[in-house]
Amino acid sequence: MTTIIRLNPIGLLSRLAASNSSGCLELDEGSVYWKLYLQQGNINYVFCSIQLLDQLKFHLHNLGFKPAIAALKHLPSSYLVPESYLTEKSNNQNLYSQVISWLITEKYLDSSQGLKLLECITKDALNSCLWLNNQGLYLWHNQEPTPLWIREKLGVSLSINVVKYLTFQQARLKEWQNCSAKLSSVHQRPYFTDGWELKTLPKTGALSYKTLNKLAQALKGRTSLRQLSLILQKDELYVAQVLSPYINDGIIALRNAESPLDKLPNIPKSKTVVSHSTPVLSSAENKTLKTASSKIWKLVCIDDSPTILQEIKRFLNQDKFEVTVINDPVQSVSLIFRIKPDLILLDITMPRINGYKLCGLLRGSEPCSRTPIIMVTGNTSLIDKARAKLAGATDYLTKPFTQQGLTEIIEKHLI
Repeated sequence: MTTIIRLNPIGLLSRLAASNSSGCLELDEGSVYWKLYLQQGNINYVFCSIQLLDQLKFHLHNLGFKPAIAALKHLPSSYLVPESYLTEKSNNQNLYSQVISWLITEKYLDSSQGLKLLECITKDALNSCLWLNNQGLYLWHNQEPTPLWIREKLGVSLSINVVKYLTFQQARLKEWQNCSAKLSSVHQRPYFTDGWELKTLPKTGALSYKTLNKLAQALKGRTSLRQLSLILQKDELYVAQVLSPYINDGIIALRNAESPLDKLPNIPKSKTVVSHSTPVLSSAENKTLKTASSKIWKLVCIDDSPTILQEIKRFLNQDKFEVTVINDPVQSVSLIFRIKPDLILLDITMPRINGYKLCGLLRGSEPCSRTPIIMVTGNTSLIDKARAKLAGATDYLTKPFTQQGLTEIIEKHLI
């Protein structure tokens, strides 16, 4: 039995997670639809009807699965689905299941690699449906919580905690909304406007004319923001944050996403006019999200000064934060990988390895590629801030700082 009502993705997922539901949630906004498979309130897999080989290659490149990328040249032509069929609800268009199954069967991927690829695809599809602005309907199916092809080819499935993931994505959405208002999709294609060299660079920008000139050679309106992040080996949000001042000042313009990616939901605006027909979260949904925001966050603080570390630990609410202090930057990486913190506070001026190098090392690693990293220093110059940004820092905290200032910048990137 299925029930059709107006769409509210976050509310629906929160309710299903709270009730430990198992089955399939189908979201349909007309031109694109999603299927979210849940088991006991956790997400096993998310299917999106827009499936492109280029997007699959993006995930394979991000994961560094080179043999699988090379093998795609030999992919059977029968697996390539014409775009005209992308919006039709047919099992024949499930490109990702066919390609992943083929890669595993032909030994280009093992089961653990297949599971990692599945996680990237699932989170990407989930993020896009979370950006729906209450346009569409949903159907709930009490059925097997994992697609048959995943059970057959991988033997195991994902188990993504809905509450934690929603909390993480809501915080990340705030950062997207702080980027240029002209940015609406990771699939938009940036390019430099005519005569940009004659314009004054924005004070808030971190890139020099030399760096911009190099970018101008690559950005001709064909490369998407997502593709650029792959070229630069940086997170999409980080690239958007760096380019935003130049987009705001008209130095960089944006072309729309290519079809059919232009059909995916845009980044929700921070101030959206809500109609009277918009569903309101139930008390159970609000309770679920409130519980998520009251979790204990794991923080790692790296500084060669015991005084600073003691002060940071004293400032932070121990009921809200679990703080680990490290005074040896060389030993910090292995500890961070073991702790898996929600946020890292990192001093810039340290012996043997400075904060810039350590930040770049952490940002280039898989465990910390998206972990918020806040650089802490007494230097206040724009050059220092630019270096911190280019090293991959999420934000910048100047010494001396107050308890309020420390707490605010941490909560800004966690809650």
